[in-house]
This record gives sequence, structure tokens and C-alpha cells, in this order.
Amino acid sequence: MSNIDTVKEGLRAWEKNDAATMNSLIADSFVLSGPVPQPLGKQEFIGFMHAILAALPDFKFNETGFEEHGDKVVIKSRISGTQTGTLALPGMPPVPATGKKVALPEERQEYTLSGGKLVKLVVDEVPGGGVPGMLAQLGVQLPH
Repeated sequence: MSNIDTVKEGLRAWEKNDAATMNSLIADSFVLSGPVPQPLGKQEFIGFMHAILAALPDFKFNETGFEEHGDKVVIKSRISGTQTGTLALPGMPPVPATGKKVALPEERQEYTLSGGKLVKLVVDEVPGGGVPGMLAQLGVQLPH
């Protein structure tokens, strides 16, 4: 399986809330940085997936492009979803369902792979993107 195929499989597993596949694709040393208030390790990342999908079960990445550069895969996506469930993120009070649609601006995600597993994900911070952008569209202020 190519690195792009691995990333695509991970995106589909996220959208389906498939923790078993995510566990198999992500290295134990995995770190996500960029769209969240603090970096997330593997288990926190999978917990984040569950929290997002509990709130936005129709969450989609809507990829607009893939590039492979050695052990790195760069994708561009426009995340969308509708908040029909409670959003319960660590460190924040739960946000009851609003019924609001979320449509984030295009974001660049860079995945680093090693041995066929995802070891690092860096998402560029863009105005109106990431968790802050999602919360703003839901009418929620980030805690300070």
C-alpha cells in the first residue's frame, strides 16, 4: 500500500468512526499538532475522533488534492459536518447539539509515515480553520 493509500484509508476510517482501523494505521509515537489547542498523542487523537463524530456524525474531509513526497503525504481538504450531537472536547464544557452546519476553509495537512504507519500529522493553521473555526461556526467561544 502506498503512503497516499494509507492516508486515504485513515481518512475513511475517521469518517466511519472506525477505531480499530485507526489503531492499526497509527504508530504509538504519533503526534497531531496545529488545529488543536495542544498536541495530541495516539489515544488522545482517537478520542478526539470519537468526540468530533459524536457531535458531527456526517463529518467529511472533502479532500481537494493529494501529493506524496517521500515519507510525507500532503492533502488539502475542506472539512464539513452538521452538529446534531453533543460536542464534548477535553477542557471544555459540553456543547449541546445546535443543528448548525460547519464548513471550514481549505486546510493543508501534512502526514509523515514510517513503516506504513502514520507517525505525525501537522495541520496548518488558517484563519477560520481547525477547532477554533469549528467552534466559532457553532457559536462557541474558546476558553482562555
